[in-house]
Amino acid sequence: MAEQAPDYTGTMKWEHGNTWYRVIGDLKSKQTPAVVIHGGPGAPHNYVLGIVHLIAMTGRPVIVYDQLGCGQSTHLGNKPSDFWTVELFKTELNLLLKELNIAKKYILVGQSWGGMLSFAHAVEKPKGLKGLIIANSPASIPKWLPEIERLVTELPAVHRKAVHKALAESNFSSPEFQAANDYFVAQHLIRVPVTTDVAEAFGQLASNPTVYGAMWGPAEFAPIGSLSTWDVENQLKNIKVPTLLINGKFDEVTPKTQKRMVKKIKGAEWVCLPYSSHFSWVEEPAAWITTVSEFLKRKKL
Repeated sequence: MAEQAPDYTGTMKWEHGNTWYRVIGDLKSKQTPAVVIHGGPGAPHNYVLGIVHLIAMTGRPVIVYDQLGCGQSTHLGNKPSDFWTVELFKTELNLLLKELNIAKKYILVGQSWGGMLSFAHAVEKPKGLKGLIIANSPASIPKWLPEIERLVTELPAVHRKAVHKALAESNFSSPEFQAANDYFVAQHLIRVPVTTDVAEAFGQLASNPTVYGAMWGPAEFAPIGSLSTWDVENQLKNIKVPTLLINGKFDEVTPKTQKRMVKKIKGAEWVCLPYSSHFSWVEEPAAWITTVSEFLKRKKL
């Protein structure tokens, strides 16, 4: 019988509290470890467990963690909105890389906000970063906004009106707005039945919206939080490591957005999966892991 790969959890203590992490595989193996970074902001790691397990199946060591403010890490619900910054989460990531002794050699796999954080990290050209996989992420919210606005205009009239009314009145609690949000999620976030891991993460985010509300807003198509002005797209030229962008045809982070970004990263590759949206590894797992594993082999990562 083959020996079981190590699988353990731990906690990193730092100035703002505890950051929970999980390691699958041997970090001392010859394969470059992959750090999977969840999105939200403030959605716990549960929903990216599919990514974690798909990559772990290749034999590569994988790390996943709950960012500060969610999941099994310290929540800090009383902090003001301006506490939650990209710099905070960049610091947390850098500390975790050191804590696990992988800062000299690692790959980042970021999904949605996790990909944005990966971009923010990568444009600073850290020496230990060997590769990037960016799943379903923009590099500029201002440049992406016209696309999300276009998707809203394509909603059925009843939902479109509910969204515009909610945005105009800053009232996002009406049943009509919730119905519009549910419709949008089913079109542009996840187009298959929701898995247990994803449902659990959605539930935790709904009961603990602190970080999401501060940095993003009341819904995916209403980015009115601090990230609304976030933009590193013109810095993507600083990224010199092998980079794969992967998304779905129906993704809220649209193919048009991906096409613009891939041109700004030298040698970057982009794959758009034809039947999926923002949770493409859940919707098309076989195509997703084939794309990712072939990229890792081809780039000798």
